Amino acid sequence: MLTADGSALVVAQGTTGQLWRFEPVDGSVSPVDSTGADLVNADGLVRQGGTLTVVRNFSRMLATLRLSGDGRPATVLLQQATDPSRVLTTAVRLDGRIPFVDSMVR
Repeated sequence: MLTADGSALVVAQGTTGQLWRFEPVDGSVSPVDSTGADLVNADGLVRQGGTLTVVRNFSRMLATLRLSGDGRPATVLLQQATDPSRVLTTAVRLDGRIPFVDSMVR
């Protein structure tokens, strides 16, 4: 996911629950300070302005964070459970809404 200022990419490492900032100019990688955020099983990332939604698949949670324009610090705003019978894996911003992808096959 591209930062709001376009300077870097932010990606999630789901096993550890960490966010990482990749600098395309010099190839450097640094952790995003997301102190207090439980992001284990992070799968999909959707940014709307300064708000980042993290889809936490098998945790069956959505995390909402405030992300700085350059993607360095992130502050938890909300953690909310999703339907326990579904496993949401990713999402996209579409016409001001966020539709989610459900990986469960019925």
